[in-house]
Amino acid sequence: MASRAISRDSAVEMSRFCASANFRRAARVLTRHYDAALRTAGITATQLPLLAAIGTGTDASIAALAEALDLERSTVSRELDALHRLGLIATESGADRRVTALKLTARGERTLKAAHRAWQGAHDAIIKTYGRQPYETLLASTRELGRQVKGLAKTSRR
Repeated sequence: MASRAISRDSAVEMSRFCASANFRRAARVLTRHYDAALRTAGITATQLPLLAAIGTGTDASIAALAEALDLERSTVSRELDALHRLGLIATESGADRRVTALKLTARGERTLKAAHRAWQGAHDAIIKTYGRQPYETLLASTRELGRQVKGLAKTSRR
């Protein structure tokens, strides 16, 4: 009979306290909640932050979006392709001709406006259920955890 690599208690502890597993689980639930709300606008929760970032009018490039949103460039490219196919964004040469700037189309602006309304409803429902103060505390703690863990990654590469 083969022995277990770890004890049952260790497996339970890992399942209960693993930040990655628990945050990913919560992220999936939240994504489904926002996706359901955003369906009326025709975009997904993954696409919304990209559309909003492009909507700031800062001539964002793929590299700049990936860095600002802490996403892989391949993920950004894939989602931008979908937004382009939907007619929500257009590309043009930026001030630096080596960089392609991204802009919202008129349809993209209308979609972002509709998405904002949908997002606000979904967000308000979360605040109503969870509470504003606990939500703000959780968000601040989550951001700080992300900064600290990012620092660990930089330290371990040295």
